[in-house]
Amino acid sequence: MTSAPDVRLDEHGEVTPLEAGGPNAIAVSNGVLADEWSLWIIRHALWGATRYTDWMNLGPIPGSALTTRLASLVAADILRKQPYSERPVRHEYVLTARGRQVWPILIAIWAWERGWVHEVDLPRMRHTTCGEFFDPVLTCGGCRHPIQWREVDAKIGPSGDWNRNLPTTARRQRSRNDPRPSEVIDETMELIGNRWSSAILGASFLGATRFSDFQKRLSASPTIIADRLRVFAELGVLAQTPTAERADWMEYRLTAKGQAFLPVVLLMIEWGHRWYEAPDGPALLLHHIPCTATLHSILHCSACNEPLNGHAIEAVPSDGTSSV
Repeated sequence: MTSAPDVRLDEHGEVTPLEAGGPNAIAVSNGVLADEWSLWIIRHALWGATRYTDWMNLGPIPGSALTTRLASLVAADILRKQPYSERPVRHEYVLTARGRQVWPILIAIWAWERGWVHEVDLPRMRHTTCGEFFDPVLTCGGCRHPIQWREVDAKIGPSGDWNRNLPTTARRQRSRNDPRPSEVIDETMELIGNRWSSAILGASFLGATRFSDFQKRLSASPTIIADRLRVFAELGVLAQTPTAERADWMEYRLTAKGQAFLPVVLLMIEWGHRWYEAPDGPALLLHHIPCTATLHSILHCSACNEPLNGHAIEAVPSDGTSSV
């Protein structure tokens, strides 16, 4: 098997300044990354795809979708478009520092789907540094201890108004017959691929449990909130139980499956704050309670406890054969 290319390159890049009072880093990063074809394109770019034909040969992506996503990823400074042929004019798409730093999010999604979406058979992850199969462990960069959900102190930051957390556009609803990437699972997209889903998920991690809590924080219509809570309950991400006051009033609390999605949430927030800067400050202020440090999330190997790098992770299908 061939390992992924080394992504431990210079990760310094220019931060994108955001407009005062406009969408914050959470909204912008969600708008960039919470799209199944964009994640699929970035995944294969990390494995070496650079040309239009590379992606067309790798999956069932429609040409129009590929063209649109490549253009949007260039505009977001995830990919850089550069010529490689003058006659005829041809371009390739190379990951920027911003694009290369998406890999921990992809690994966290992969691990969550393997552990909690049981109707799919995803490859196992092997750490080439130690040679062992592993699960990524979300770890505090300050104290190097695993991060538990209840040990994260999250406070709304200066730009953290809930209306500014929402992506500016809603995504087109995909029909059952639309082509889709085989590596991206419907359940992940239900959690992050809808502008209200990501808000509901964030509110849950910040302590919202009742319908009125979600409505107050999100300022969304009752129909939208009821629909998203129903979907999350059906997926087993939230558990629905009657309140102590009335049997027809419900509380919605994160299940073990929902809590296990924390690495994806934290890594996306951190990626957004790293690359998008609102003039009034971050959307969320996160601290690791045990060590009191500002939270910086990294992934460690569960087998050897060493920090992970994208170049040192390989996929091994369940039949044991080697593949990228």
